[in-house]
Order: sequence, then structure tokens, then C-alpha cells
Amino acid sequence: MEHSESTVIKILFEMSGITKERITSELRELINETARQEILFWDIDDIMRATTFKKTFLEEHILCDPRIKQYERQRGFKGKRVWLYEPTAKTITNIIMNEWN
Repeated sequence: MEHSESTVIKILFEMSGITKERITSELRELINETARQEILFWDIDDIMRATTFKKTFLEEHILCDPRIKQYERQRGFKGKRVWLYEPTAKTITNIIMNEWN
């Protein structure tokens, strides 16, 4: 039974623990880490796009939560509100995944 060169390389990689799934996972993690470093803050429009929730729903159920409010900043009384990206994204995920049915 003769194997092609690419098959032999694939077998060698798999024997050393390097699988397609692992490479895909590592690449996703690298992409996420790179994107995360570029985004410091996000506004309500960004949060709406990321969660697909409407503004009123976010205001009533997510953004009023003290765990989210602690990361909110606003310049002046009517200034644009922004939230620190990473901790609010993690907190929103935790709220939805752990506290909702």
C-alpha cells in the first residue's frame, strides 16, 4: 500500500497531535485575540450588532445591570456612552448563558 506524500505528512502530523481541528481552533483563537486587542471600547450600536437585541431590550435587561454599568463611561451629561469591550462582552455572555433559561 503506497501513500501519497500529503497523506504521509497528514499521518505524521496526527501522530504528533496536530490535527485539522486543533489547527482550526488555534487559528480561531489567534484571530479572536488579534481582534480583541484592537477593540478597546464599544457603543450601544456595536452591542446591538453583536447581540442582535434591540436598544430598548438592552437598556431594560442588560445595560442596567451593575456588572455592566461599572464599565460604562460617558463624557458629559449628553455625551456618547461607551463600554470597555472585553469585560462587558464576557459579562453579557455570562448573563445570557448562566442566568437566562
